[in-house]
Amino acid sequence: MKKINFKDLINGHFKDNFLLYILSALCIGIGFVIGVYIVKYMSSPEKNNLLSYLIDFTKNKSIDAGSYKRIFFEAIKNNIPLILVIWFLGLTMIGIPIILVIDVLKGFTLGFTVSFFISGFGVKGIGMAMLAIIPQNLIYIPCILFLSVIAMEFSIKLIKDSSNTPIGKRLFSNLGSYSLVFTFIILIMFVGFLFETYCTPNVIKFIAINVWSANC
Repeated sequence: MKKINFKDLINGHFKDNFLLYILSALCIGIGFVIGVYIVKYMSSPEKNNLLSYLIDFTKNKSIDAGSYKRIFFEAIKNNIPLILVIWFLGLTMIGIPIILVIDVLKGFTLGFTVSFFISGFGVKGIGMAMLAIIPQNLIYIPCILFLSVIAMEFSIKLIKDSSNTPIGKRLFSNLGSYSLVFTFIILIMFVGFLFETYCTPNVIKFIAINVWSANC
């Protein structure tokens, strides 16, 4: 039985899909830049309203076991449906443009959040972004990037397959391995969910309250 060399398998995957990775990463980057510029050109009243809401929320909201549970399920709700949409689009043969739009939106969310915290809290906002926003996204963004490429690769293979095999048979013959990759990546993302649940709220609460106290 031939031994599977995972290193060669991974290297071959990245080599074969290099352009897809560049395209997906570019879309995430474009979304990030758009998010930054949206914050830059927001009016002062809009920024102040969002900032006041964040500070009031963190000041008055106690974090207990129930809160952690809600945050955990919110993290799942914000990410798993997105992954399932990407999975489905990979099966459609016409989903590549929508997958790239999802990448843009994911980048936009990160760019807007990071830029808003830095704009609203200054130097402390940098600490807030580095400690409360960036860590889980170091897991989320590569996972979204990888799954986007996997889905686009799957879709392209369905389109390029010139055999006489019916599309349904071609689809289901590879569906198991395709879905297994998504399942594995979702399990990895749970590390980010746990960080977002137990670390992010406390970091944001601590920094926001201290900024509020300093400004009073």
